[in-house]
Amino acid sequence: MIYNAINKLIVSAESSGHENFWKYDGEFFMLFYNQFKYTPFTDIPDIVFMYMEINNWQGMSVRCGVWQYYESGAFQKGKFERVMSFLKANGEDEMADIYACGIHDYANKKYQKGSDYPEEWFDETERVDEWISDNEGYIYKWMYDLILEHKSEVLKLGENQV
Repeated sequence: MIYNAINKLIVSAESSGHENFWKYDGEFFMLFYNQFKYTPFTDIPDIVFMYMEINNWQGMSVRCGVWQYYESGAFQKGKFERVMSFLKANGEDEMADIYACGIHDYANKKYQKGSDYPEEWFDETERVDEWISDNEGYIYKWMYDLILEHKSEVLKLGENQV
């Protein structure tokens, strides 16, 4: 996707409003994913990283339960901390607190054979799933605002692409 196509996507999303951002979120996700799929998460720009993480967090909650987001991310040391730090630094204390509820030691070797995680972990991730479900519109607005507030950074992704 080149600069003009990215700009057109941003303009379309903006003109549709945050209430309809769900129509565009997959295109933004794929734009970011295709550009950074082989990049270590520590080297992905903050805006791209946060968009993809919150999108994935919400998506896994809807599809299969958010515990699987935390389970798969537990092997990338520092990933959850980066999300939490960004959310807190940007005044998203409630989202950060909810996000923190699902962070557990899924990478611990004692759970690798049978995934026999403590029941309280599932109780906590169920709370996260409920929050995500109850705040779906807010999360879409958050992603929409992230894109629009950092429009120039998103557009730069297409400057050197053909």
